Amino acid sequence: MSLAGALWFAVQDDLFSNGLCNNTPSPSISISNTTQDKQSSISEPISASETPSVLDELDDRYISQCLRLNRQCLRFIIDFIQARLKKDVFAPSHSLTSAEANILATLAYYAQGSLPSKITDRMGIDQTAAVEAVKTITKLLSDVSPDFITFPNSYNDRMGAAQAFKNLSGIPHVVGVLGYLHVKVSPPLGEELMYLNTLGYHSVMMQVIFDVDGNLLSLEQCCPGGTPEHTLWENSDIGRQFSIFQHGHTWVVGSRSLLGCGHVLTPVEAFRIKSNAALRFNKAHAQLHSRAQQVFGCLKSRFHCLRDIGSVQSPESVACTIKACCVLHNICKKFSVPLPWDFNVEPLHPPSEVVNIMTEQPFDYMEDTKDEMIEMFFNIAEEEGE
Repeated sequence: MSLAGALWFAVQDDLFSNGLCNNTPSPSISISNTTQDKQSSISEPISASETPSVLDELDDRYISQCLRLNRQCLRFIIDFIQARLKKDVFAPSHSLTSAEANILATLAYYAQGSLPSKITDRMGIDQTAAVEAVKTITKLLSDVSPDFITFPNSYNDRMGAAQAFKNLSGIPHVVGVLGYLHVKVSPPLGEELMYLNTLGYHSVMMQVIFDVDGNLLSLEQCCPGGTPEHTLWENSDIGRQFSIFQHGHTWVVGSRSLLGCGHVLTPVEAFRIKSNAALRFNKAHAQLHSRAQQVFGCLKSRFHCLRDIGSVQSPESVACTIKACCVLHNICKKFSVPLPWDFNVEPLHPPSEVVNIMTEQPFDYMEDTKDEMIEMFFNIAEEEGE
């Protein structure tokens, strides 16, 4: 179980103990040991045995193909959302059966990218109710994203994350991989250029940091797809936290577009490579950074709504949908939901032109620090190999 999982369950235990559920489960970081207890504790105060369940009428094949989840994970999501809706005095009142149907319809929209009548008919609700449910539940999941998407803030948590990355790549003090999720959109009229990304299509982009297992640790800065990546990092909350050493002397792994950004570990530029150690470092860096293709591919394969979200008025108008899917991604990771059958990796975006400007700077303390790290950790590997 990864670091993010431990923090995530701690948040859930806090939610349970503050009134969402009557029974508080024993703290644990093992999903295999706690899932059964959490399911019973969260569902007992919400679902009475005599209440008909829409979920129980769906077979496992339908759940896998239509919702792209498994039953255990789905039961948790439904119970959690029902608990939140029950606690919200301003939320519309629904019976337990209709609330469950609305949640299932919303999850079907995320998975399919649309909500055809054959799905709403299967759930027993009309299209108007389903559309309103998608809005309500998307807002709810977006609002709880800070509870499910958490960064390792303590020293011990950071060292645990860093050790996992070092075991995989040999690079020390890395606590996350920094990437930018692009979601295809139809941009507002007259703003097409702002939304044009380096792969040549219009998108909104969200800054994401994830751990060695693909759990999302940080999510912010939804912007037009043409925004330079270094601008997002330097103006993000997490970027400012790193700049004041709130996370200690640690790194995040990033692309060449982030060359010169504080605490972002980028590959060695070709003209600076003068040893086999630098080549080995670049190979290790690519091994970590390419995991963004897997993570973003998983998100878009499980949640087809992220493949093309359609017309937008502003990035903020779609940020809630992206955050909601990211929350569900982390829940899926905890319940070990298999990858969808049509999983495809997401292509990496080429660096923007800002790289060429930034490489002309005469002094870069990050490059000096990186050179020292390569000399210390990757020359040792070279000597052992010889």
